[in-house]
Order: sequence, then C-alpha cells, then structure tokens
Amino acid sequence: MSLTLSGFVMLSRRRLLQTTAGLFFGSGLPLGMDRAGVAAGATPPPGDPASALFPDRTLWLHRVQTREEGQILYFQDQTLIPDGYSLLCYLLRDVRAEQVTRMDVKLIHLLFGMQAWMRSCGIRQPLRINSGYRTLDTNANTEGAAVHSRHLSGQAVDFSVAGIPSPVLAKLALKFNGGGVGVYPTFVHVDTGPVRLWRG
Repeated sequence: MSLTLSGFVMLSRRRLLQTTAGLFFGSGLPLGMDRAGVAAGATPPPGDPASALFPDRTLWLHRVQTREEGQILYFQDQTLIPDGYSLLCYLLRDVRAEQVTRMDVKLIHLLFGMQAWMRSCGIRQPLRINSGYRTLDTNANTEGAAVHSRHLSGQAVDFSVAGIPSPVLAKLALKFNGGGVGVYPTFVHVDTGPVRLWRG
C-alpha cells in the first residue's frame, strides 16, 4: 500500500494532529512533564488532557538487523512503565556493539504520536528501526553520520514503515514540530534536537 501526502494529511489533520502535536510537544518536553519530571521519571500533572486522550501507550517496533519485534506498553496510568521503557531502550540499542542507553522519552513519545496518527488512518504496521542509539565507534563507521550525531545521546532514530514513502513520513514528523527530520531514499531520521529538515 502506498499513500499520497494529501490523502494522508487530509484524513487526519483535524482529528489527530491538533491534539497529538500540541499535547506532546507544546512545552518542548515529554508529554506532561516539567524538567523535574524528566529527571524523576515521568508523571504528568493531574488533569493533563493528553493523558486522557492516550491513557495507555504502546509502541510497535521491528528491528531490521535482528528481526526482533514487539508491541510494548510503555506508558499507563499517567506514568512511564520502567519495564516497558527498558525494553524499548533495548530494541533501540546499538546492535553492532550490543550497547544500550537511556533513550530520550520525548523521542519515544514522538514515535508513538506518529504511529497513533497512522493507526487512525488504518495503517497498522510496525516502525522498522534501522538505527537508534549508536556508540562512538559505530557512529564513526556509519557512512554519512554526523560527528556529533544525536544518535550518540539516544535522541535519534532512523526508521521506515512498509508502504509509506520516506518523504511522506518526513512531512508527518514535521507536523509534530518535535525536532530534526532527515529524508533519505529508504528511511526517515527523526530526533529531538532543534526543528530542521534536510535530505540525505
């Protein structure tokens, strides 16, 4: 299945974009968190409207290199689930070096928001992860990788979705205003740095 951007956006903009993008990224922090919450482990304030919209959050990932796949519940009852979060960090590890780091929760919320939007359009596919966290050595051996890549700090993911062209995924990511977006022939890069767009 292949989608055009116009059909993808028109179906969903009013229904989901206004809620997900604003609720997830209006503050520039993970949903419902202030800076103390980020350090403490993620409990939104009482009455957070996004918690009512998405009380349970499950992210469906497929790791291309290892064929590991899971639909992982990582957020429930207004809090981050440690076991679910740890499993996501494992799936997003540096598979070359077999090293795991703490992935940026804001990045995970961004991936969830994108997948929730796609699901509302009837697209039920895992995010196919090409790259998550990278060690310095892996980054140095990755063609075209930036020296100060946000992959090094667990703030970036490269992924694709079956049947959806990478330019369409990139334009969807930009709607969330959550960070940098790179468009490549077979995948899209998203990170939680400054909002920007480039083509690779």
